[in-house]
Amino acid sequence: MAFLDKLGELARTAADKANDGLEINRINSDIVIQKGNINEYQRELGMYYWAKFVMGDQLDEEATAICDKIVKAQDRIKELEAEIEQVKADREAEKAERAEQKRLEAEAAAQEAAERAAQKAAEAAGDVEITDADGEVGRFCGGCGAPLLEGQKFCGACGKPADDVK
Repeated sequence: MAFLDKLGELARTAADKANDGLEINRINSDIVIQKGNINEYQRELGMYYWAKFVMGDQLDEEATAICDKIVKAQDRIKELEAEIEQVKADREAEKAERAEQKRLEAEAAAQEAAERAAQKAAEAAGDVEITDADGEVGRFCGGCGAPLLEGQKFCGACGKPADDVK
């Protein structure tokens, strides 16, 4: 019988501890709620004093100092937001500049390709004097198409005699 009495006592002790744990958890939950309420009340109090400060009411020295800190923080936020806008504007300007550079490079490549095509067409027709986009006339090798300088007797690229050039 003593064994059963002891077992019953252990069960009651375990149940009591479980009930105590539940009760403590409920109380701790209430404490957390009350702390949240306190934080909300403090925020409301701060908003009350802030409204008085904004309206120009005279506050005690400590409250005024805190409000001044808030004003400085707001000013700093405005400065930082302006920095963000400047960074964005700089990036957009750089992006536009790169796009313009690519456009100019593409135009130059297209112009160069057109000049090469005209040179090859002229070479195929037997012409060796080519006028480029700037209106300048140049001589080119009939074998490889390399430019020839005035008075040059052989092509510097392929070695073909310049006399073969018409």
